[in-house]
Amino acid sequence: MGRRERPLDPTAGPVARFAHELRKLRQEAGGPTYRAMAGRAHYAAATLAQAAAGERLPSLEVTLAYAAACGADREEWRERWREADQAVRAQASADDEPGAPYLGLARFEAADRDLFFGRDALVDRLAELVRARPFVLLVGPSGCGKSSLLRAGLVPRTRPARVLTPGTHPGTLLSSGVGRGLTIVDQFEEVFTLCADPAERAAFIEGLLAGGPDQRVVVAVRADFLGHCAAYPELVHAVKDSTLLVGPMSPEEMRESITKPAASRGHTVERTLTARIVRELADEPGGLPLMSHVLLQTWLRRRGRTLTEEAYESAGGLHGAVARTAEDLYAELSPPRRQVMRHLLLRLVTPGQGAQDTRRPLRREELTGGDAYDHETAFVLERLAAARLITLSEDAADLAHERLLTAWPRLMSWIEEDRELLGELRRLTEAAATWRELGRDPGALYRGVRLTSARERFAGRRDVLSPLEREFLTAAVQAYERGRRRGRWRKATLAALLVCTLTAALIAWQESRANDRQQREAEARRLAGVAESLRPSEPVTAMRLALAAWHVAELPETRSALLSAMAQKAQDAFTVPGTGTGGMARLSSDGRTVLRVSAGQVTGWDVATHARTSSLPGLGRSESEAPVLRGDAWRLPLLDVRREITLWDLRTGVRAAAPLGTAPDGIETGTSGRSVVGYDAEGDRYRIRLWDTASRLPSLDLSTPRRTRPGTVSTWPFTSESAGLRHARDGRMNMDPAFPDAVTAPDDAHLALCVPGERLQVWDVAAARRTRTPWAPEVSAEQCLNEQVRFTLDGRGLAVIDDTRVRVWDVRSGRRLATVEYPRLRDVGFSADGRFMVATDDSAVLVWRLSSPGQPVFRYALAGERASDLRIDPEAGWIRYLAGPDGEWPGTVRTLSLGRATAAGWRDEYTGWALFSPDASGLVTVPWPPEPAVVRFRLQDTAPGRTGTTVLEASCGTYGVLQPPSCFPLMAFGSDGRSLVYGASGGEASQRLSVVDVATRRPAGVFEVAAVPGQPVASVAYGLGDASLILPSQPAVGSMRVWDVRARLVIDTVPGAWGRRVALRPDGGVVVNSEGHVVTLPSGELTTGPGRTTALAFSGDGTRLAAGDTAGRTALWDGEVRRRLAVLAESGQPGTPAYVSA
Repeated sequence: MGRRERPLDPTAGPVARFAHELRKLRQEAGGPTYRAMAGRAHYAAATLAQAAAGERLPSLEVTLAYAAACGADREEWRERWREADQAVRAQASADDEPGAPYLGLARFEAADRDLFFGRDALVDRLAELVRARPFVLLVGPSGCGKSSLLRAGLVPRTRPARVLTPGTHPGTLLSSGVGRGLTIVDQFEEVFTLCADPAERAAFIEGLLAGGPDQRVVVAVRADFLGHCAAYPELVHAVKDSTLLVGPMSPEEMRESITKPAASRGHTVERTLTARIVRELADEPGGLPLMSHVLLQTWLRRRGRTLTEEAYESAGGLHGAVARTAEDLYAELSPPRRQVMRHLLLRLVTPGQGAQDTRRPLRREELTGGDAYDHETAFVLERLAAARLITLSEDAADLAHERLLTAWPRLMSWIEEDRELLGELRRLTEAAATWRELGRDPGALYRGVRLTSARERFAGRRDVLSPLEREFLTAAVQAYERGRRRGRWRKATLAALLVCTLTAALIAWQESRANDRQQREAEARRLAGVAESLRPSEPVTAMRLALAAWHVAELPETRSALLSAMAQKAQDAFTVPGTGTGGMARLSSDGRTVLRVSAGQVTGWDVATHARTSSLPGLGRSESEAPVLRGDAWRLPLLDVRREITLWDLRTGVRAAAPLGTAPDGIETGTSGRSVVGYDAEGDRYRIRLWDTASRLPSLDLSTPRRTRPGTVSTWPFTSESAGLRHARDGRMNMDPAFPDAVTAPDDAHLALCVPGERLQVWDVAAARRTRTPWAPEVSAEQCLNEQVRFTLDGRGLAVIDDTRVRVWDVRSGRRLATVEYPRLRDVGFSADGRFMVATDDSAVLVWRLSSPGQPVFRYALAGERASDLRIDPEAGWIRYLAGPDGEWPGTVRTLSLGRATAAGWRDEYTGWALFSPDASGLVTVPWPPEPAVVRFRLQDTAPGRTGTTVLEASCGTYGVLQPPSCFPLMAFGSDGRSLVYGASGGEASQRLSVVDVATRRPAGVFEVAAVPGQPVASVAYGLGDASLILPSQPAVGSMRVWDVRARLVIDTVPGAWGRRVALRPDGGVVVNSEGHVVTLPSGELTTGPGRTTALAFSGDGTRLAAGDTAGRTALWDGEVRRRLAVLAESGQPGTPAYVSA
């Protein structure tokens, strides 16, 4: 038996923790001996045993061999070893630098007084004031150095001194009084941000003011909480003549605070760096923590014993050093540990309510979110502390400084995203602590609204809760369930909770207007959410709710809802009363009225006003004998059990006594509603007869050979639910697949006969003869059965629908009017002038301009419903259709706004790329589909009365064919719109870009940019002042280059900032690309922004960015691209590139 391994403490450091994990892996594998493992790993047993000894980190090869011998995943242990190696290096770096002259974000303590410079005069004034006054108030903004001034400046001069921070329960700090000597209360604002008990807060302030003549008290408070102090008259009186304001340092004091700490450790600071920091710090109120942090990072990057400006820039500068340190640490962590990092940092934040966010010191036990977090939490805490972003004591953790809350954009976005969750979590934490202090009294548990809110808020998010919080919430839920079982107390309990809730709401309203604002914002968000959910079904209600939400509170959510309401296509939804109780509805040919026919009543409704226009007797028992309603006539044919056709006058409710004739195999109403088609499979032929309902005489009598045996029952599938319902209503479900189908023109002048397997027949009804139609296509049984032959509204055109297209012919001349290439279209309709076609494929309603039918000009997605009776009126600007669930008769009339889809000015030519000049007076386009080997740019004027167009060409070079990603257009206007640079992406040796004068259309120059192998240019944009070109590479394969126009060479490269589209803020300080990268110039700092987009544009003043995506949404961002302001839904066609303008 081998010798027992010595015990390990996994908290002793990264090496010990890694060795502990290796031993745990070996035990989980069944505890094989190292000799057995050596045989599998091909390493000596002593080498494998040494790897788990915890003395030093093993090599990667030994680690992978150890893992393989235990049957573990090699890639998982490769990642674990990399993290351990980084932790060891970070620990070694910290150990090697014991004499840092700067503290970073951490405050100065009394032991750091030899590094505290620049505040001598202010310390003298404070010390004099303390000697003269018993109570002193020190006031200053966050980041001005109040804590360091007290601890490293005042405390060494006035010993003995006692330093307190209020925390969540300040009353426990003064249980024995203030005490003799000097008492310092640092971060006094915690009395208002962390202490939730007003009585305890008042008692603490009273205790501070109750000191004797030998006692001195100094209170330091953030300036934005001075108004909170004014609510206590005794405190105001005590500091009336003893308040000291901490202002910014003078330039000389700044230089001392920069150079003297370095000199005390034998280092020097470049004069230019000192001057630069003094200059930048002058414009940054409360920027001392930023200065201390960037100086520490600069010192870590020093050259010899000199702190250089180059090291300062490498650290990120005054405004970027904190973010760079945090982002570097974030990038090093694995995705699960990034979540742990987010959880930890948000735990250390108290979100402001009408004030700035503040930090929140807390005990380590609260940071543990569960067993899975124990190891991960310890690791991430160590990394955060090593990066000096937080401070750790034996049992507590805290942010190094509050400036981290505003200096790191990612943390700011986390706080904004989870602001409501954090507020709920803080209340839960306080309630759980109170519950524990009261001995887990059931009376302190959550109930009612609070419990419901907590359960909803933390459903699926239990990992963010500490063990005490989970225990508290579990106990509250269990108590609630027990209460439900005691039903006789339910009403009394609910009444009590209601009274408590109303009382608490009244008290909260009286105490703070901020709570009222939060309630309004919550209500506004709720209204905006309801508006978004109702938009497909109740568009008018959604519009009103969106407007109401905006009036309640102006928020990003309400702004998004309002903008979406302005852009929404759905304008109205009218559900015909009685829908779902039997009967059927029909939309008139002009789409302005809807008629509902049922057994009990026949009613007409005005679609626009929702007013009833007629109420007539119903069909009674004859309702089951009626076919599908069509046309606008008032005579409805009925087919009784004897298969005889009689007419029902809808206006009088009278059924004609004499039949028109017989139709053993079903009837259909003609398109106009003024005719009836009857079907009869007699013997070896099919017979189709047409009657005129006004004259009651036959108009046409046709027959065709029958191809199958009589009586054959068809199981032919319907391509749509509505087709099956129509045939069920018409009595035509039992038929063979070869059964023909007839369709009449709206003017009843022609009849189209659809015979499966034969060419489509067109009959002249008046002449009772078949017209010559050599152009007619052969039709299938499916097309006949699903009524995929339609006439246009004027009767001059005939449309045939198949699986991939819709073809429209002129009935008289046989000329092909249009071909719409689109798969699986079902119902189609036409405008009265025949210029537009509306159709549905069961997923969307689409509109085509038949003069250029290549692409639809309008699209509206259907939300889980079927559309039929499609009507379009381009003049009125709407589409109307009947909507309903699959398999049911539709009973809701929806109205969609066409917007500018049918407006004049559309061109027959398709455009693949387009770009406006800055003042929109010029437009350059590239047609689609492209031509081989060359890109043709069309430059034209857009001003009224000017129609000049110039064609510019660019060769695709060695790639030969214009097909992304090998070759596609590059184009950009200058900032004043006077010049245009253009070219074709590609070229092995160089990228050629030409410049043209927009006014004269004459060439103005040629740029030859050296190509980077494997990184073709994806887009182009002018830099600030048109002095440079910004050239991003294609996605996932490169960087963004900045090319100087005069020097004709690359002056900067930003790795990873690739993308096919790019937008430059007008001041030249920010570049955003289509992959969501945000580049700050000239530093080249790369951050994340709006995500993947298809279109980008800054507003003229640079305060807004518009970003369009493939889902058809347009998002508005602030000019810094850090905060999303609004989202405009339905602003583009989903799945297609968008062009936006801010």
